[in-house]
Amino acid sequence: MAAMILNRRNTLAAVVSALLAGRAHAAPILGPYEVKGGQFSSFDGVQLFYRRMGKGSPVLLLHGLLGDGPRTWFSTGIAQSLAAAGFSVIAPDARGHGLSAAPVDPAAYPKDVEAMDVEALIRFLNLGSIRTVGFAMGARTAVRLMARGARVERAVLGGVGDRGVTEAERLAPFYAEPILHGRASRDARLGVTVQAAIRLQKLKPEALLALVRSERSTPAASLARIRTPVLVITGTADHVEGSAEGLARLFASGRAEHTAGSHLAALRDPRFAQLAAAFLRSHGPSAQFVPPAA
Repeated sequence: MAAMILNRRNTLAAVVSALLAGRAHAAPILGPYEVKGGQFSSFDGVQLFYRRMGKGSPVLLLHGLLGDGPRTWFSTGIAQSLAAAGFSVIAPDARGHGLSAAPVDPAAYPKDVEAMDVEALIRFLNLGSIRTVGFAMGARTAVRLMARGARVERAVLGGVGDRGVTEAERLAPFYAEPILHGRASRDARLGVTVQAAIRLQKLKPEALLALVRSERSTPAASLARIRTPVLVITGTADHVEGSAEGLARLFASGRAEHTAGSHLAALRDPRFAQLAAAFLRSHGPSAQFVPPAA
Protein backbone atom coordinates (compact mmCIF):
# COMPACT_ATOMS: atom_id res chain seq x y z
CA MET A 1 0.00 0.00 0.00
CA ALA A 2 2.83 2.43 0.87
CA ALA A 3 4.50 1.78 -2.48
CA MET A 4 1.21 2.38 -4.29
CA ILE A 5 0.69 5.72 -2.49
CA LEU A 6 4.27 6.78 -3.26
CA ASN A 7 3.79 5.90 -6.93
CA ARG A 8 0.60 8.00 -7.03
CA ARG A 9 2.41 10.97 -5.49
CA ASN A 10 5.33 10.69 -7.89
CA THR A 11 3.00 10.43 -10.87
CA LEU A 12 0.88 13.41 -9.81
CA ALA A 13 4.04 15.45 -9.26
CA ALA A 14 5.22 14.56 -12.75
CA VAL A 15 1.83 15.50 -14.18
CA VAL A 16 1.79 18.91 -12.54
CA SER A 17 5.42 19.57 -13.44
CA ALA A 18 4.61 18.78 -17.07
CA LEU A 19 1.62 21.12 -16.96
CA LEU A 20 3.84 23.90 -15.64
CA ALA A 21 6.48 23.21 -18.27
CA GLY A 22 3.81 23.09 -20.95
CA ARG A 23 2.63 26.55 -19.95
CA ALA A 24 6.10 28.03 -20.17
CA HIS A 25 7.22 26.03 -23.22
CA ALA A 26 4.12 24.97 -25.12
CA ALA A 27 4.40 22.07 -27.52
CA PRO A 28 4.40 23.23 -31.14
CA ILE A 29 0.96 23.47 -32.73
CA LEU A 30 0.43 21.33 -35.81
CA GLY A 31 -0.14 24.15 -38.28
CA PRO A 32 -2.65 27.03 -38.13
CA TYR A 33 -6.16 26.25 -36.99
CA GLU A 34 -9.42 28.01 -36.26
CA VAL A 35 -11.35 27.45 -33.05
CA LYS A 36 -14.97 28.43 -32.46
CA GLY A 37 -16.97 28.18 -29.28
CA GLY A 38 -18.11 30.26 -26.36
CA GLN A 39 -20.12 30.08 -23.17
CA PHE A 40 -23.14 28.00 -22.28
CA SER A 41 -25.29 27.70 -19.18
CA SER A 42 -25.05 24.41 -17.34
CA PHE A 43 -27.94 22.66 -15.56
CA ASP A 44 -27.69 25.07 -12.61
CA GLY A 45 -26.98 28.27 -14.53
CA VAL A 46 -23.19 28.21 -14.02
CA GLN A 47 -21.45 29.59 -17.12
CA LEU A 48 -19.01 27.19 -18.74
CA PHE A 49 -16.76 27.54 -21.78
CA TYR A 50 -16.08 25.25 -24.73
CA ARG A 51 -14.03 25.29 -27.93
CA ARG A 52 -14.92 23.62 -31.21
CA MET A 53 -13.12 22.88 -34.47
CA GLY A 54 -13.51 20.62 -37.48
CA LYS A 55 -16.49 19.16 -39.28
CA GLY A 56 -18.05 15.74 -38.96
CA SER A 57 -19.31 13.50 -36.19
CA PRO A 58 -18.96 15.15 -32.75
CA VAL A 59 -16.22 14.05 -30.38
CA LEU A 60 -16.20 15.45 -26.84
CA LEU A 61 -12.69 15.96 -25.41
CA LEU A 62 -12.73 15.91 -21.60
CA HIS A 63 -9.57 17.02 -19.80
CA GLY A 64 -8.21 16.08 -16.39
CA LEU A 65 -7.62 17.90 -13.10
CA LEU A 66 -5.48 21.05 -13.49
CA GLY A 67 -5.88 20.88 -17.27
CA ASP A 68 -8.13 22.67 -19.73
CA GLY A 69 -9.01 22.48 -23.41
CA PRO A 70 -5.94 24.24 -24.86
CA ARG A 71 -3.43 22.71 -22.46
CA THR A 72 -4.64 19.12 -22.80
CA TRP A 73 -5.95 18.85 -26.35
CA PHE A 74 -4.62 21.67 -28.55
CA SER A 75 -1.03 22.07 -27.34
CA THR A 76 -0.60 18.32 -27.78
CA GLY A 77 -2.06 18.37 -31.30
CA ILE A 78 -4.70 15.75 -30.41
CA ALA A 79 -7.63 18.05 -31.24
CA GLN A 80 -6.10 18.98 -34.59
CA SER A 81 -5.40 15.34 -35.43
CA LEU A 82 -8.99 14.31 -34.70
CA ALA A 83 -10.34 17.25 -36.72
CA ALA A 84 -8.11 16.23 -39.62
CA ALA A 85 -9.51 12.69 -39.29
CA GLY A 86 -12.98 14.01 -40.05
CA PHE A 87 -14.45 14.80 -36.64
CA SER A 88 -15.95 17.89 -35.06
CA VAL A 89 -14.02 18.12 -31.79
CA ILE A 90 -15.64 19.87 -28.83
CA ALA A 91 -13.43 20.64 -25.85
CA PRO A 92 -15.11 22.12 -22.76
CA ASP A 93 -13.21 23.59 -19.84
CA ALA A 94 -14.41 21.74 -16.77
CA ARG A 95 -16.09 23.67 -13.96
CA GLY A 96 -13.34 25.36 -11.96
CA HIS A 97 -10.84 25.27 -14.85
CA GLY A 98 -9.79 27.44 -17.78
CA LEU A 99 -12.38 30.00 -18.89
CA SER A 100 -15.27 28.26 -17.13
CA ALA A 101 -16.75 29.66 -13.94
CA ALA A 102 -15.35 28.44 -10.63
CA PRO A 103 -17.99 28.81 -7.92
CA VAL A 104 -16.64 28.14 -4.42
CA ASP A 105 -19.90 27.16 -2.76
CA PRO A 106 -19.77 23.37 -2.16
CA ALA A 107 -23.45 23.25 -3.10
CA ALA A 108 -22.38 24.01 -6.69
CA TYR A 109 -20.60 20.61 -6.82
CA PRO A 110 -23.14 17.82 -6.33
CA LYS A 111 -22.10 14.26 -7.08
CA ASP A 112 -21.71 13.73 -10.84
CA VAL A 113 -21.52 17.49 -11.50
CA GLU A 114 -18.95 16.98 -14.27
CA ALA A 115 -21.20 14.55 -16.13
CA MET A 116 -24.18 16.87 -15.65
CA ASP A 117 -22.16 19.76 -17.09
CA VAL A 118 -21.32 17.72 -20.20
CA GLU A 119 -24.94 16.63 -20.53
CA ALA A 120 -25.88 20.34 -20.49
CA LEU A 121 -23.38 20.99 -23.29
CA ILE A 122 -24.83 18.11 -25.32
CA ARG A 123 -28.29 19.67 -24.97
CA PHE A 124 -26.98 23.17 -25.75
CA LEU A 125 -25.37 21.99 -29.00
CA ASN A 126 -28.32 19.73 -29.79
CA LEU A 127 -26.08 16.73 -30.27
CA GLY A 128 -27.46 13.26 -30.83
CA SER A 129 -25.04 10.42 -30.37
CA ILE A 130 -21.44 11.36 -29.57
CA ARG A 131 -17.97 9.92 -29.26
CA THR A 132 -15.72 10.81 -26.33
CA VAL A 133 -12.03 11.05 -25.50
CA GLY A 134 -11.36 11.63 -21.81
CA PHE A 135 -8.17 11.86 -19.81
CA ALA A 136 -7.88 11.00 -16.09
CA MET A 137 -10.69 13.00 -14.43
CA GLY A 138 -12.18 13.47 -17.90
CA ALA A 139 -12.07 9.71 -18.51
CA ARG A 140 -14.05 9.16 -15.33
CA THR A 141 -16.53 11.78 -16.55
CA ALA A 142 -16.89 9.87 -19.84
CA VAL A 143 -17.62 6.70 -17.88
CA ARG A 144 -20.23 8.49 -15.79
CA LEU A 145 -21.87 9.79 -19.00
CA MET A 146 -22.21 6.24 -20.27
CA ALA A 147 -23.43 4.93 -16.92
CA ARG A 148 -26.06 7.70 -16.82
CA GLY A 149 -27.37 6.73 -20.26
CA ALA A 150 -25.77 9.19 -22.69
CA ARG A 151 -25.70 8.02 -26.31
CA VAL A 152 -21.96 7.40 -26.62
CA GLU A 153 -21.04 5.45 -29.76
CA ARG A 154 -17.36 4.90 -28.88
CA ALA A 155 -15.19 6.04 -25.98
CA VAL A 156 -11.45 6.48 -25.50
CA LEU A 157 -10.36 6.58 -21.85
CA GLY A 158 -6.82 7.88 -21.29
CA GLY A 159 -4.68 7.98 -18.16
CA VAL A 160 -7.00 5.86 -16.03
CA GLY A 161 -7.16 2.29 -14.76
CA ASP A 162 -9.61 0.07 -12.96
CA ARG A 163 -9.10 1.63 -9.50
CA GLY A 164 -9.46 5.13 -10.92
CA VAL A 165 -13.01 4.31 -12.02
CA THR A 166 -14.29 1.82 -9.45
CA GLU A 167 -12.61 3.56 -6.48
CA ALA A 168 -12.82 7.21 -7.53
CA GLU A 169 -14.22 8.36 -4.20
CA ARG A 170 -11.46 6.58 -2.28
CA LEU A 171 -8.85 8.40 -4.40
CA ALA A 172 -10.34 11.84 -3.69
CA PRO A 173 -8.33 12.48 -0.46
CA PHE A 174 -5.09 11.73 -2.31
CA TYR A 175 -5.84 14.37 -4.95
CA ALA A 176 -7.24 16.81 -2.38
CA GLU A 177 -4.26 16.78 0.00
CA PRO A 178 -1.76 18.85 -2.04
CA ILE A 179 -4.52 21.31 -2.98
CA LEU A 180 -5.52 21.69 0.64
CA HIS A 181 -2.17 21.63 2.44
CA GLY A 182 0.46 22.64 -0.12
CA ARG A 183 3.96 22.50 1.40
CA ALA A 184 2.50 20.95 4.58
CA SER A 185 1.39 17.85 2.66
CA ARG A 186 3.02 14.53 3.42
CA ASP A 187 4.84 15.02 0.13
CA ALA A 188 6.04 18.64 0.41
CA ARG A 189 7.46 18.71 -3.13
CA LEU A 190 4.14 17.60 -4.58
CA GLY A 191 2.29 20.18 -2.51
CA VAL A 192 4.57 22.98 -3.72
CA THR A 193 4.22 21.87 -7.34
CA VAL A 194 0.43 21.70 -7.18
CA GLN A 195 0.25 25.11 -5.53
CA ALA A 196 2.49 26.54 -8.27
CA ALA A 197 0.09 25.19 -10.93
CA ILE A 198 -2.86 26.73 -9.10
CA ARG A 199 -1.16 30.13 -8.94
CA LEU A 200 0.03 30.01 -12.54
CA GLN A 201 -3.44 29.20 -13.89
CA LYS A 202 -5.23 31.44 -11.36
CA LEU A 203 -7.37 28.54 -10.18
CA LYS A 204 -9.45 28.57 -7.01
CA PRO A 205 -8.42 25.86 -4.53
CA GLU A 206 -11.91 25.76 -3.00
CA ALA A 207 -13.40 25.01 -6.42
CA LEU A 208 -10.83 22.29 -7.17
CA LEU A 209 -11.42 20.62 -3.81
CA ALA A 210 -15.17 20.63 -4.31
CA LEU A 211 -14.78 19.21 -7.82
CA VAL A 212 -12.50 16.40 -6.65
CA ARG A 213 -14.98 15.49 -3.92
CA SER A 214 -17.87 15.46 -6.40
CA GLU A 215 -16.53 12.51 -8.36
CA ARG A 216 -18.52 9.30 -8.15
CA SER A 217 -17.21 5.75 -8.34
CA THR A 218 -18.69 3.43 -10.95
CA PRO A 219 -18.94 -0.17 -9.69
CA ALA A 220 -17.92 -3.09 -11.85
CA ALA A 221 -21.52 -4.26 -12.22
CA SER A 222 -22.47 -0.92 -13.79
CA LEU A 223 -19.49 -1.03 -16.16
CA ALA A 224 -20.51 -4.50 -17.33
CA ARG A 225 -23.86 -3.10 -18.46
CA ILE A 226 -22.24 -0.49 -20.71
CA ARG A 227 -22.34 -1.72 -24.33
CA THR A 228 -20.31 1.13 -25.83
CA PRO A 229 -17.00 -0.06 -27.35
CA VAL A 230 -14.21 1.33 -25.15
CA LEU A 231 -10.47 1.79 -25.72
CA VAL A 232 -8.31 2.43 -22.66
CA ILE A 233 -4.95 4.11 -23.38
CA THR A 234 -2.25 4.60 -20.75
CA GLY A 235 1.49 5.12 -20.76
CA THR A 236 3.58 2.01 -20.22
CA ALA A 237 4.84 3.50 -16.91
CA ASP A 238 1.46 4.83 -15.74
CA HIS A 239 0.04 2.72 -12.91
CA VAL A 240 -1.25 5.51 -10.66
CA GLU A 241 -4.91 4.51 -11.00
CA GLY A 242 -4.59 0.80 -11.53
CA SER A 243 -4.54 -1.42 -14.59
CA ALA A 244 -5.66 -0.38 -18.07
CA GLU A 245 -6.22 -4.02 -18.96
CA GLY A 246 -8.20 -4.51 -15.76
CA LEU A 247 -10.46 -1.59 -16.64
CA ALA A 248 -10.95 -2.76 -20.22
CA ARG A 249 -12.06 -6.19 -18.98
CA LEU A 250 -14.83 -4.62 -16.88
CA PHE A 251 -16.65 -3.38 -19.98
CA ALA A 252 -18.74 -5.57 -22.25
CA SER A 253 -16.56 -4.38 -25.15
CA GLY A 254 -13.22 -3.09 -23.90
CA ARG A 255 -9.62 -3.08 -25.08
CA ALA A 256 -6.36 -1.66 -23.71
CA GLU A 257 -3.44 -0.14 -25.61
CA HIS A 258 -0.33 1.68 -24.42
CA THR A 259 1.82 4.62 -25.42
CA ALA A 260 5.32 5.41 -24.23
CA GLY A 261 6.13 7.00 -20.91
CA SER A 262 4.31 7.95 -17.74
CA HIS A 263 0.94 9.60 -17.07
CA LEU A 264 0.90 12.92 -18.92
CA ALA A 265 3.62 11.83 -21.34
CA ALA A 266 1.01 9.57 -22.96
CA LEU A 267 -0.82 12.63 -24.29
CA ARG A 268 2.30 14.01 -25.95
CA ASP A 269 3.11 10.74 -27.67
CA PRO A 270 1.74 10.98 -31.26
CA ARG A 271 0.62 7.39 -30.82
CA PHE A 272 -2.20 8.56 -28.51
CA ALA A 273 -3.84 10.64 -31.24
CA GLN A 274 -3.28 7.88 -33.81
CA LEU A 275 -4.93 5.25 -31.64
CA ALA A 276 -7.80 7.54 -30.68
CA ALA A 277 -8.57 8.56 -34.27
CA ALA A 278 -8.39 5.01 -35.60
CA PHE A 279 -10.63 3.66 -32.84
CA LEU A 280 -13.21 6.43 -33.19
CA ARG A 281 -13.38 5.77 -36.97
CA SER A 282 -13.69 2.01 -36.54
CA HIS A 283 -16.86 -0.03 -36.23
CA GLY A 284 -17.87 -3.10 -34.29
CA PRO A 285 -16.72 -4.35 -30.88
CA SER A 286 -13.38 -3.37 -29.41
CA ALA A 287 -12.01 -6.87 -29.86
CA GLN A 288 -12.17 -6.38 -33.64
CA PHE A 289 -10.22 -3.11 -33.56
CA VAL A 290 -6.92 -3.33 -35.43
CA PRO A 291 -4.48 -0.70 -34.06
CA PRO A 292 -2.52 1.28 -36.64
CA ALA A 293 1.09 0.27 -37.11
CA ALA A 294 3.44 2.00 -34.67
